[in-house]
Amino acid sequence: MAEDIREELYELRERNDREIQALESVRPEPVEREGSDGRGVVTVRVGPEGQVRDVRVAHDWRTSTDEAALPGAIIDALTRAQAGAAEEFLTGVEELEGRELPPARPMPMPQDSGEVFGRTEPVTPAEAERIIGDLWAEVEQAMASMEASLDGFNARTGSARSADGEVVVEIGAGGEVTRLDLEPRWLARAHAANIGRLVTATLHEAQSSVLEGLTDVADTVRSAQEAMQRVGDPYTLSRRFGLTP
Repeated sequence: MAEDIREELYELRERNDREIQALESVRPEPVEREGSDGRGVVTVRVGPEGQVRDVRVAHDWRTSTDEAALPGAIIDALTRAQAGAAEEFLTGVEELEGRELPPARPMPMPQDSGEVFGRTEPVTPAEAERIIGDLWAEVEQAMASMEASLDGFNARTGSARSADGEVVVEIGAGGEVTRLDLEPRWLARAHAANIGRLVTATLHEAQSSVLEGLTDVADTVRSAQEAMQRVGDPYTLSRRFGLTP
C-alpha cells in the first residue's frame, strides 16, 4: 500500500474524528425553546433543531399592534426563540478557540479480509493494495459529494403558501424568515388562535422544504464513514494483510 495513500487515510480519519468530537461537545441542549416579540403579542415555541412547534398570538393583540405589524412581531418572536440555541452554540465554539482538540478515538478494525475486500478467499498483497486504493477513491468521492451536498444545502431556500393564500412564507438559506405575508381581509376577521395555527403550519411546511436537503448530506456522510470503517487504521491494516512488514 503506497505510503502517501496510507498517510492521507490516517490524517483524514483523525482530523475528522477530532473535529466531530469538538463540535459534539458544544451542541446545544436538545430542548424546546420559546421567544416572544418585544410587546408580548406573539410567542413562538421551537424544537431542538429550531423547527417551529407552535405560534401563539395573544387574544387582545389588536390592542397592542396593528395588522400590518403582526408579521414582523411573529418573525421577531421566532428569531428570539431560535437565538437561544444559536447563541449557546456560538459561545461554545468561541470557547473552543485556542483549546487543543480531543484525541482521535480508536476506530474498530476489520476482523477479517471479507470485511475489507468484500470476499472471504485469500487475496494477494497486490490485490489487497488495489482494493484498498479503490476504497480510498470511494472515500475521496464521498467526501467531495458531501461537500457538494453541504454547498447545495447552504444555498437552499424554502417557501410555502396556505391552501387559500392567507399565509405566505419564504425562508432563506440560513433558515431565517425572509417573507411572511398575512392576507389582510382574512387577518381582519380571523381569531387569534386560528392565526397562530395557520402560521405554524405554513412555517413548518417552508422549513421542511429546506430541511429535505439534509437527507442528501446525511447519505454522503454515511458513505464516507462506511468506507473509512472498512479500512480502519491503515497502518494496522497494511501489516495485517501483508502489505508492509
